[in-house]
Amino acid sequence: MEAEQHNLILDQAYDSLIAQSGFLGLSNFAVVGTGSTPPSPTQTGLVSEVARVQRDSSNNNGTYSLGTVQDGVYDIQRVREFTEGEVGNRNLTEWGFSPSSAPGNNLAVRELFRDGNGNPIVITPAADQRLRLIYKMRIALSPITPTAVSINIAGIGTYTGLFTLNRATDPNYGYQMWFNDRADLGLLDHFARADTGLSVYNHPTVYAFTPDYTTYRGPGNWGSQSNLYYWTFQAYVANSRQRKTNPVTYVPADFNTTLYGFCLWIPAGGGWYAAAAQFVLDSGQQITKTNLYKLTIGEWTLTWGP
Repeated sequence: MEAEQHNLILDQAYDSLIAQSGFLGLSNFAVVGTGSTPPSPTQTGLVSEVARVQRDSSNNNGTYSLGTVQDGVYDIQRVREFTEGEVGNRNLTEWGFSPSSAPGNNLAVRELFRDGNGNPIVITPAADQRLRLIYKMRIALSPITPTAVSINIAGIGTYTGLFTLNRATDPNYGYQMWFNDRADLGLLDHFARADTGLSVYNHPTVYAFTPDYTTYRGPGNWGSQSNLYYWTFQAYVANSRQRKTNPVTYVPADFNTTLYGFCLWIPAGGGWYAAAAQFVLDSGQQITKTNLYKLTIGEWTLTWGP
């Protein structure tokens, strides 16, 4: 038998679990139970949990796939399978997904099994039957087109420019650099989890960006200006649904040139880096830094929600 239904993402997924586990981690474990209480966003676990698994239908743990719906919109898909011994002859009524292997109140998603009319049902796999759950979570990134913003430079004034999430020149990326950088889970997850020292970089660039702001001019000519700075993060504020970096200060000896914008960079393999997000100053708004000044770039903020 096969059926399709929608899910309810719980408040605690937005309020705490994303900051702890990232976006990809939310649905790592599938959970089933026997409770019948109607789902509510304020719930944290199943009413009566009976089994929790991480394995997929090929007996692999933790796997997922990422599908592109359109620019900036992606589906994260998990396949999880319960064995005959875990669900055979059980009357199952509720299901969920969690980032944690431990039973309990740590769900990101909870729902009831329902029929085609949306009515709750009981499913009872036979003694020789398995149960496979295929779960999709859709994430939309914004902005993916240049958006007018301004920055204030203390002691100098307000500067205007455009900000956007960046599309890489590598066709294997699209905006997916926000999810995977071939070797890891990508800037989006590291930013959310404050996972420093992996893929979150910042570097002022001396280049103007291409006219459509969808590609970048790579770092090949930075030469001696190779001191990339790791970001550090502010502590997550409970229920804030946002993560902030700490400011980064470049000393008088750094980057004494004309600056056209600022980027968050992510490793792209082979010693190259790709600009995942960028702020480009408007024409005539460029900043000329000399060794008489320090340059402090303030906090970057990632915000999430339904």
